[in-house]
Amino acid sequence: MIRLIVHHNKTASVRFFWHEAAGDRVPEVIAFSRTMLCAMGETKLFFWRARALYLGPAFGLSPHRNAVPVLCASLGRSFRVAVDPKAREPTYLACHVALIPANTLHHLLIDDAPMAFLYVDARSDDFRRLRAQAAHFDGRLGLGLKGESAYLTALTRLQDGAAWGEVREQIAAALDLHAPIRGDARIAAALRQLHEAPDESAELAQLAQQVGLSPSRFLHLFKQATGVPFRRYRLWVRVGAAVRSLARGHALTDAALDAGFCSLAHFSATFREMFGLTPSVLAKAAPAIIEAVGEESRTPRVPAQPPVLAE
Repeated sequence: MIRLIVHHNKTASVRFFWHEAAGDRVPEVIAFSRTMLCAMGETKLFFWRARALYLGPAFGLSPHRNAVPVLCASLGRSFRVAVDPKAREPTYLACHVALIPANTLHHLLIDDAPMAFLYVDARSDDFRRLRAQAAHFDGRLGLGLKGESAYLTALTRLQDGAAWGEVREQIAAALDLHAPIRGDARIAAALRQLHEAPDESAELAQLAQQVGLSPSRFLHLFKQATGVPFRRYRLWVRVGAAVRSLARGHALTDAALDAGFCSLAHFSATFREMFGLTPSVLAKAAPAIIEAVGEESRTPRVPAQPPVLAE
C-alpha cells in the first residue's frame, strides 16, 4: 500500500489554547517536537466513503463539538472524557472507547498514547448501530460498546502497518458498519452534490429547488437523514476537502479557499471548533492520507515540496 509521507517541520509545533475549568480560563501551552511526534507514531488519515478515521497523537485537544458522530479510542492507556466541560466541576469518565453524538460539546484528557477518531457516515445507519452496541448511552455519551475489543485489535493492526483494505473489513465487522446508505432519494442527490463540489456555494434555496423541495421541507428531511443541520454538514464536507488539499501540499490559505471557505480565518475557526485544534497543527504533523474507492485504496501522489504552513 502506497502512503503519502511529507517531512515534518524541523522546529517544534507549539499550540496555545484556552482550557475552561471551574469557570476560569487558564492558558496552556503544548509543544510537540519532531521527536515527540515520531515517538507517538505516524499520523494517518483514512477516508472510507463518507467516513474518516484519524490515527495518531491527540495534540492536547481543547473542548469542541464535532459535526458528525465520532468514536474515540485509545491504543494505549485509558483516556478521560467529559461531556459537561463548561460545568464548574466537570465529570470525567475513564474509558478506552467512547461514542460522542454529533454537535455534542466534549473534552478529552489524553496521555501520550496514540488515539483513533472514527467520524462516521452521517448519511447511513452508522450512529444508530454504534449506539445500539453501547452498554451505556445517555444521549451525550456512549460507553461499553460490544465490539470495542475487536475494534481496538483492528486499530492496533492498522497502526502496525496492516493493509487498510483488510483492516477496514475487520473494523466494519467489529462495529457492524455494513449498513447501506438510507434516506430520501432527494436528500441523497443533494448530498452527492455537496460531496462532489464542496467548493460551490450550495445555497439552501438552490439545492432545495433542484431536488423539488421547499427550503423548510428540505431542512427537515436533511436533518432527519443525517442527524446534522444542513449548514453544519456543508462545513463538515468543506473541512474534509481542505484537509485533502493540505495533503496534496497546498498552503493553508489555498486549501481553505479551494474548499469553499471565504477566508483562512473562517476555515481555522471552523476547524478548531469541530476538532479542538487549528489546521496548522495537523498540517505540521504531515499526515499520510489513504482513501478507499470501492474495495480498493488510493493515495494522493507525494508532493514535490512539504505543505506551506503559514497561517
